[in-house]
Amino acid sequence: MTVPVSLSSILRYGTLTAALLLCLTANRGSAETAPHASELATAALLPDSPGASVATATGFSSSNADAAAWPWQTNNTGPKPAALPQVKFIAAGQPAPRQKAHDKIELGLRESVTPFSMIGWAASATWSQLIDSSPNYGTNGKAFAQRLGAAAALNSSKEIFSDGVLATAFHQDPRYYQMGHGHTFIDRAIYAGTRPVIGRTDGGRTIPNFAFILGTGGAAALTHTYYPERNVTPGQVMQTWATSLGGSAFGYLLSEFGNDAINWLHIRKHE
Repeated sequence: MTVPVSLSSILRYGTLTAALLLCLTANRGSAETAPHASELATAALLPDSPGASVATATGFSSSNADAAAWPWQTNNTGPKPAALPQVKFIAAGQPAPRQKAHDKIELGLRESVTPFSMIGWAASATWSQLIDSSPNYGTNGKAFAQRLGAAAALNSSKEIFSDGVLATAFHQDPRYYQMGHGHTFIDRAIYAGTRPVIGRTDGGRTIPNFAFILGTGGAAALTHTYYPERNVTPGQVMQTWATSLGGSAFGYLLSEFGNDAINWLHIRKHE
C-alpha cells in the first residue's frame, strides 16, 4: 500500500528532529573530559560506526582498520574506564561506554524530555498550527496547546519505546555513531539516512533496526488515544509512522553533517 507523505508533514517532523543537532553539540561538550583511548584497554569495534570508539565493560578502543575482534572482547586486567554520560549521538573518535539495560532506559527517558526536544515540540506545534495540518485540532489558542501536548506525547513515547524498552528487549545499541571526515559525502549520507531502519546489536552485528521501527510504529499507534478522530484512521496512522521515520532520518543527516555546516559557515564569515 502506498502511504501518502505530504511535504508539510516531512517539514514538520524535520523541524522537530533538527533539535537533535543542538543536543549533539551540547552532549559533545560533556564528553570531552573522558580519558584518552590510548590510556585504556583494547576492545572491539562496531562495524557500521567507522571512526567511532567503543568501550567494553573494562576498557575502550580507538578505531583501527585492522580490528577484527568479534564478539566483544574483555580484558579483566585492564584499568576501569571513567564513567561517561549516556548520550544519543557519538562523535567520530569519541569513546562510548557499553550500555546495560538501565543505561538504555535512562537514555530513552533523557532524550524524551531534553530542553532541545521541548524546542522541537514547540516548533512542530507552531508549524502544524500555521498550516492547520495533522493533528487537526483547529486554529485557536486551545488548538495550539493540544498540538503542543500531542507533539510531546508522540516524540517522547517514540524515544522511550525505541531507545529504552525495545532496544533493551532486542539487545540493540540505540545510539548514532558519526562516520565523520575521511569518508565520502555519499557514504555518509547513505549511512545516516538508513539508520532508522538499519541498526546494530550490542555486540556490533548489523541487523534491521527492530527497536526503532517498532518503537516509532508503537508511538504512531498510540496517537489513537489523543489525536482527533479524523487523524487516527489506518492510513493516517501509517502516515504518522512514515513521516516519523523520515524525520528521524533527516535528524541523523543533520547530526552527521551539522558540525561541518557550522564550521563552513564560520570559515566563510571570517573570509
